[in-house]
Amino acid sequence: MPQSWKTILDKNCNAIEREVLGFSFHDRNLLVRALLRKAAHKHKDFPPDYKKNGHQIGLDTFGDKVLDFAIYDHFIDSFLRCEITEKKKIRGIINGYREWYSQNEILEEFSLRCITLQEYVIWGTDEFDKKIWIQPKTKMLADCFEALVGAVYKDRGLSGGRDLLEHTGYYEKIDRLRFQKGQKKSDFRIIDEG
Repeated sequence: MPQSWKTILDKNCNAIEREVLGFSFHDRNLLVRALLRKAAHKHKDFPPDYKKNGHQIGLDTFGDKVLDFAIYDHFIDSFLRCEITEKKKIRGIINGYREWYSQNEILEEFSLRCITLQEYVIWGTDEFDKKIWIQPKTKMLADCFEALVGAVYKDRGLSGGRDLLEHTGYYEKIDRLRFQKGQKKSDFRIIDEG
């Protein structure tokens, strides 16, 4: 990485706000943290001003839960209209939506193919040179996306999370990716919304 870390941070943050999010962060430090891999954070030349904010670990775990809640929130009307009264079946339907829209495998593919998140993440030098995000069976872009969701929630609340998912066409693109793989919603115990 011939550019300075500061240049990379500014460039990636500005680009993801403009090209993916469609809005600017109120607290830019949250966005930096969401995009910042631990390997970059530990680099000897990484700017001390940014080190104190931490890296994406922890924010990804938080974002995972926020994403689940955002999915539930998006489909709440479907859940409430459901005529099934058995608690176990309702639980299965709700969990089906969560699995369909937030499994790491599909988040990885969405992040890689639909929003090209790898272009905005601040990778460690070795990670970047080896392009580790394209190695088979890796799910690191899923974690990066969850960190981004967590940061958006911390910065803008649930409405920011909704904006992120809407602006990226999240639900439609996940459906398309899954249908291209030959998967059916019924495999995830999701009822027909029609």
